[in-house]
Amino acid sequence: MQGSIDSHIEGIVQNILEDSVGTKGEGVYLVAMTVKGSAVHRKIEVILDADSGVRIDQCSFFARRIRERLEEDEALSGTMGEDFDLVVGSPGLGEPLVLRRQYGRHVGRLLRVWYRDTEGVEHEVAGHLQAVSLTEGGGSITLKPQTAKKKGRQEETEDMTLELDAVSRAVPEAEI
Repeated sequence: MQGSIDSHIEGIVQNILEDSVGTKGEGVYLVAMTVKGSAVHRKIEVILDADSGVRIDQCSFFARRIRERLEEDEALSGTMGEDFDLVVGSPGLGEPLVLRRQYGRHVGRLLRVWYRDTEGVEHEVAGHLQAVSLTEGGGSITLKPQTAKKKGRQEETEDMTLELDAVSRAVPEAEI
């Protein structure tokens, strides 16, 4: 039953996002959604993003729309309970990138990336994202790896290109 509730709520969220064309919510997409708790009290967490980043006013815009639809939905009335928490936000710094589409807005920023080489050995690299190439079946990213400074100057490194299929995790990091 929980799985069908989750998919029903996700369908409602997707419909709201699709209906937002021409509004302040245009261009926003669903990254992740979780539904926790029991019929007595549920917590729904919706993570949204956009190619240019999500603003606070967009999160509140979608929170209102989602809450209205959930409260009006007859199929959920008996299974949601009257008391539920709804949290609508955007991925924070340090949160892993979940969708390929998210890489584009991090060009120029520092990423920590875990990837597997052709032998299947996992590696970790931190570097500035230089470029993103998304194709129908895959894509790649180009990083300029960070190196340790030696005697006051930074050593030059060559850019490295990684196929997105080889990337197991990528996390934006703060620069200090």
